[in-house]
Amino acid sequence: MTRLTTLLGRLRTRFSTARDERGYTSVELLAMTTVLVGFITVVVGAGRIVDSNSQVDDAAYAAARAASLESNFEAAQIAGRQAAEDALADRGKACTNLTVSFAGTDFRTSGQVKVEITCHANLSDVVGFGLPGAKDFSSSAVVPIEQYRRLP
Repeated sequence: MTRLTTLLGRLRTRFSTARDERGYTSVELLAMTTVLVGFITVVVGAGRIVDSNSQVDDAAYAAARAASLESNFEAAQIAGRQAAEDALADRGKACTNLTVSFAGTDFRTSGQVKVEITCHANLSDVVGFGLPGAKDFSSSAVVPIEQYRRLP
């Protein structure tokens, strides 16, 4: 029993006396800053990925629309690729490797233009916390060719 009384006396003394807590604010601030910087990096990285995906979607639609307005398939491919490059350049997206494919296109009256775009984008400025340094973004768009249009 004396041992238990001694132990309880020590615990009572330890928790009832005021302790010196100088320096803990610095440690708490450091921990909070680290968490905040990590959170901001993840938010910015996720925003960049969502924005890049949206820009590639827009470029695919622009390419398909530009191609559907041409009179022959060769001109449509040239116009579509140029429209995709312009759409990405206007938004500041630099693709290190842009691939524009017209596979599945039925270039005739009442047909359709199908464009698939793949853009290899550099995301090295937001690397960290599991985010990739580069990513391939792909999108496709289908635009019908007008029903009453005369093609050669």
